[in-house]
Amino acid sequence: MDPQKTNGVVERDKKDVKRSKNQKSTPISQLTREELEARLMQVEAHNKQLQNLLAKSQGIAVETAKIRKERPFDFSKYSKRHVLLKFAYLGWDYNGFAVQEDTPLTIEAQIFHALLKTRLIESRETSNYHRCGRTDKGVSGFDQVISITLRSRLTSGIGVIVGDEKPAGCVDDDDQEIGYVMLLNKVLPPEIRMLAWCPVAVGFSARFDCSHRTYKYFFPRGNLDIKLMNEAAQHLVGSHDYRNFCKMDVGNGVVNFCRRILKIHICEVGEDIKKTFEVENTTAEDSSIHSSNDVERSLTFSHMGSSSSTETKGGEIPDGYDMCVATLEGQAFLWHQVRAIMAILFLVGERKENPSIVQELLDVDKYPRKPQYCLASDVPLNLYGTTFEGVAWQWDLEVLKSVISQLQALWTQNSVRTTMIRRMLWDLESRYKDLSKGFTSTASIECSENVTAPGAQVLRQYIPQDQCETLVSGARTKVYRPLLSRPTCESLETRVEHYVKRQRLDPDILQRLTSSDASVVVDNSS
Repeated sequence: MDPQKTNGVVERDKKDVKRSKNQKSTPISQLTREELEARLMQVEAHNKQLQNLLAKSQGIAVETAKIRKERPFDFSKYSKRHVLLKFAYLGWDYNGFAVQEDTPLTIEAQIFHALLKTRLIESRETSNYHRCGRTDKGVSGFDQVISITLRSRLTSGIGVIVGDEKPAGCVDDDDQEIGYVMLLNKVLPPEIRMLAWCPVAVGFSARFDCSHRTYKYFFPRGNLDIKLMNEAAQHLVGSHDYRNFCKMDVGNGVVNFCRRILKIHICEVGEDIKKTFEVENTTAEDSSIHSSNDVERSLTFSHMGSSSSTETKGGEIPDGYDMCVATLEGQAFLWHQVRAIMAILFLVGERKENPSIVQELLDVDKYPRKPQYCLASDVPLNLYGTTFEGVAWQWDLEVLKSVISQLQALWTQNSVRTTMIRRMLWDLESRYKDLSKGFTSTASIECSENVTAPGAQVLRQYIPQDQCETLVSGARTKVYRPLLSRPTCESLETRVEHYVKRQRLDPDILQRLTSSDASVVVDNSS
């Protein structure tokens, strides 16, 4: 290339860069129309680059191909139907259930994307949508329910809405209804699976017509005393002010923290499954429908661990790898309430706090400010059950078979990894046992003092039982500081005053807080 031409190109590029810098430093009011248009094009191009980078960082494929122009869909040709949808999801890799503006990685966003793609709704705003409850980031749902009005083939029936003109080509047989569950599962991510549906009256709400909700929290036994945790948990049963067992969402108008917990029980997973089987067997019209294989499976699960407490059988200490579960049933729950409860119960299980700490924290007159403590992990928590009166779910055998097959594949992938890690731990613990024989240092004595059972095996005395340590964030200090001696959070009244000054709450709300009605009104949400 001619050196003179090359120098000319370089000089022109330098002038363009200089001109661009001058434009950026020049006030917008002094720019010409052409300069403003150029600036706008640069901003739009930069914004597009940032969107692509964000999408790639979240694992979302960026569509570079031209989007085909879709034909308009005429919803007026169809009737509508108000239904309940039951579905399950694994929320470990999602940013919560509710839609968020800055990310599409929420359960609700994925569901509405599927509903719009399948033309079951025209828009969210016109779908009469309610959710039973919203779960936080990382939390799963085994029995989440939403109420929504979907496109229908029927012209009559429960929940059917017909316009001024009868839609053409519609039927009256309920068996000919759109296969909502199968249709949605074809377009939903594998972590979200529709399970069943049910037609309901137009005014039925998944949020306000849910009589109670059940949460389960799974965790390994580790060094926890399950018996002490159950003792502490029973203080939570009943109607209480749980402001010391949640995060206060005052900014969204939540100033009443009175809720009612119906029951709490902590046991091994095998015992929990056996109990569920016995309840189902009792309530069945004909107990003979349960095969002998069901009974054997129940008994097998019931012997997965040693016992439901730290007491021993035959001189053996329960295995720290036994999986346990806490079941909490209530009418409604507060923001992060279950995770806060589990954090306190873990402290009791580690014998760092007495079971009476729950009673102390429930006394909001004596302790109006919550002590500072970290929440339990979100991963083990799931919305396990939702109860609705008079609802008859419609299940599809083929859909259920497909969901089971997909979950079995997911179980295989995770179970193989767990088994490999468990085998590695077994080898290392065996080596640790051999090296620690005859070891009588202060460290081993302190470790053995945590074992309360008589005749404890040497292996269990020496080997760490820290399986639950990662379930509560925060640094572990050598000297534990009791909860009631820690710094406290702001009081409810202080937070309310803050939002009143910012004009986000009614100035009269403080007066209503002290009224007699404030302690009995319960918002039916979770």
